[in-house]
Amino acid sequence: MILKLLDRLFRRQFPIIDWQLVKESNKVYPESSFTLLKITTSSGRFGTGWVDKAYTRYEYKKFCPYHVLITVNLTDHIAENNPDIDMGTIEDYFSEPLKQICTFHMVSRVVTDEGMDIEGYLELDESAENFLTAKSQAEDRLVTFSYKINFDPNWKLSKLLR
Repeated sequence: MILKLLDRLFRRQFPIIDWQLVKESNKVYPESSFTLLKITTSSGRFGTGWVDKAYTRYEYKKFCPYHVLITVNLTDHIAENNPDIDMGTIEDYFSEPLKQICTFHMVSRVVTDEGMDIEGYLELDESAENFLTAKSQAEDRLVTFSYKINFDPNWKLSKLLR
C-alpha cells in the first residue's frame, strides 16, 4: 500500500503549460497587490517605495527568468534639466517599451539617495538588453540609468518579494 502511494507520488505528472496561450490570456500579469514601503536610504534619509506582492505567488516565474535591476540617477545634469519628472513617468519610460518587446513584470520601485531602483523580471534578455543599452546611451534619454540582468529562474534575487 505505501509503495503504491510512493510510486504514484514520484510518478506524478506536472501539467505542461503552453506559455504562448498564457501570454495571450489575462493570466500573464497577476492582479496587482501593492505594498507601500517606508525605508531608510543608505545615507539615513526617509524614502518610499512599493512592491507588488502578487508576484510572490506568481505561477509562471520560470517563463520570465531574467531579473533586471534598473538604477536611475536623478542627481545629474539630465535630471536637473528636467525638474518636473515624476516616478510614474520614469516607470512608464521603462515598462511600456519592455512590455512591447517581451513579457516584463515590474515587481518593485524604491527610492535611493541618488534616484530610484526599479526591479523586474523579463521573458527574454537579449532584446530587452539591446533596448536598455540603446536607451542608456541615447543623447535624448529621459534619465541617466544603469542596469543589470541576471538569470534567476526562481526569482530569488528580489529581496522585496520574500
